[in-house]
Amino acid sequence: LNHSARRTPQQGLRGSGRILFYEKGKPYYEFTNFSPHDVVYKGKRYPTSEHLFQAFKFIDAHPHIAERIRTCSEKPVVAFDEAHKYQGLVRADWSHVHIDKMETALRLKFTQHVDLKRLLLGTRSAELIEDSPRDWFWGVGADGTGRNELGKALMRLRDELSMESLCATKLDPYVWSYPCRTQGFQQEPPS
Repeated sequence: LNHSARRTPQQGLRGSGRILFYEKGKPYYEFTNFSPHDVVYKGKRYPTSEHLFQAFKFIDAHPHIAERIRTCSEKPVVAFDEAHKYQGLVRADWSHVHIDKMETALRLKFTQHVDLKRLLLGTRSAELIEDSPRDWFWGVGADGTGRNELGKALMRLRDELSMESLCATKLDPYVWSYPCRTQGFQQEPPS
């Protein structure tokens, strides 16, 4: 891979069913963990989903570090930097749970902010791509070959929220017969 190759960012372009997001002030910046949307988890307010995601690395074994990350600053980059100071204390299973923890942070963010939920659902079936030039795991990296795990997590969340909305409408009893139950939703069909 040529990690020094640089693409021109094209945030918000919807050509060929793709939505790119990353840069502050550009369309769909709200999809990043750095957007200024707080998240409440277990009764505590985290300034951004990035704060919560970074705190998850320590929240069980080192709650004082998680609390420090939560309260260090309103700026997500500061929370990111604070978490990296304690890299040696990150939970041992982080590489196995980090995607689940990202999904938890995203679910909280997008269900606690109805405007964000609408924005996400409004993307319909578009491929969501974090156009980060520096991140080949959560984004696509400078050359576009990264894993895009943040985009994938958002698309999974969008699918779940779409299904929940469909199940909640209760317009058709046949809707209840299969999809809502197989997705683990605890709703009952209309009588």
